[in-house]
Amino acid sequence: MDRLELIRQNLAPLNDALPVLLPRARSRSLSAMDTLGTPRAKYPKLYADSFNATLRAEIADDPIDGWKLTRSTSCLHLYNVGTGLKLRFLKKFRFEGNVPPAGPNLRRREAWVQPAMLDQEVFGELPLQDCEIVLVWTEVDGAFHCSAYQPTGPGRFPKGAPCIALMVLPMGADLESLAFSGGDEENELLVPQSNIIVQEKKETVQ
Repeated sequence: MDRLELIRQNLAPLNDALPVLLPRARSRSLSAMDTLGTPRAKYPKLYADSFNATLRAEIADDPIDGWKLTRSTSCLHLYNVGTGLKLRFLKKFRFEGNVPPAGPNLRRREAWVQPAMLDQEVFGELPLQDCEIVLVWTEVDGAFHCSAYQPTGPGRFPKGAPCIALMVLPMGADLESLAFSGGDEENELLVPQSNIIVQEKKETVQ
């Protein structure tokens, strides 16, 4: 089994949980901001931070099979206990690209320049312990789209980080119908052949 297949298998519980957890986190975040008198349209960063924090609380209350939250409450990072795979949950970069640039943070810069994981065999008790992926979310008219990426470079503002697109969530019920589509490696995306999900490029702020 190669790394991509193992990652796909371990994302299946997230695939099942996110359609339930994301709307709940959105509702709670918007309710809190309404109470504070801080409308989302005027405070988009506050909304993104509040959404991530609320989603973290949702996952803490309703754990995702095989995944654990990391200790830091200032971010939403998950760790797969069976493989060692690390996952960061981030809002889609608002400028050019999908994954935000690494910025000055040393830990993030190290994670953003990991070797490409495609077509590599897995071995050992924690076969993905050196792998870290970014699950990017975007919201359009209240509907969420999530895509998993592996950053392959730090990037530089205002451009996002170069990355390999791994798959789109939710993947649908038939996880076995996935296949690559696209051109070069950076644009390849793992999608259901019969139900290709198209991500909108612009967000509608309500």
